[in-house]
Amino acid sequence: MTTKIIELDERKKRILEAITRDYLHTAEPVGSRTIWRSYMPDLSPATIRNEMADLEAMGLIVQPHTSAGRVPTDLGYRYYVDHLMKARQLTAKEEEVINEGFRSIRQDVDEALHQTLKTLSHLLEYASVVATLDNKTRVYSSGFSHMLKQPEFADLNYTRQLMEVVEEEDLMAELVREYTTEKGVTIRIGGENKFKEVKHCSVVMSSYDMKNKTSGGFGVIGPTRMGYARVAGILESISRRLDNLFEE
Repeated sequence: MTTKIIELDERKKRILEAITRDYLHTAEPVGSRTIWRSYMPDLSPATIRNEMADLEAMGLIVQPHTSAGRVPTDLGYRYYVDHLMKARQLTAKEEEVINEGFRSIRQDVDEALHQTLKTLSHLLEYASVVATLDNKTRVYSSGFSHMLKQPEFADLNYTRQLMEVVEEEDLMAELVREYTTEKGVTIRIGGENKFKEVKHCSVVMSSYDMKNKTSGGFGVIGPTRMGYARVAGILESISRRLDNLFEE
């Protein structure tokens, strides 16, 4: 998915990237002085405020409640993912967790999928989903307790509703099928989601192949304030492991 045509000059790109990166890290709305101090000391706070006003008018950032700071909108996150996000290499620890998890698996599908779920839950603080989509559809999920660590899910009623949705196997199988039609990592942000049950979340999915035929997918569901580069890197690495495991 690509952003609708939006033209940003380099200054606006830098400011949108600074807001997004800071908000992803702190979960706190980002003000002009924060950008000035931490990211762009070459510009005045007044200039940054003017640029932020333009970004807000374009629908890329928004002012939540009465806060003086801004946060990215779904459209802002999409622009960041499509145009500003840099590929992220896995850390040594992440590589170690993935290597250790898949080292002893020998082409056993169920074992591989359970290990995929375990690895996702270990590395990422989001709800994890794994599904087979061949002759026998199976859906595995975990990591819901991780949701409670995210400030976006402080409302327990809201979190419970999401958990109930993820526990609907038919819906989750349809979601995985829809988001793994193309090879590679698929990112759907907030309102982009086809499924109304997750329109307030982001869904990141990848697929695995068995004998050159896509036979399933896996990924995570979490808040739109998600570390997309890290999630994509981990999913890509696991996808390669599963492809190699089943290539024969």
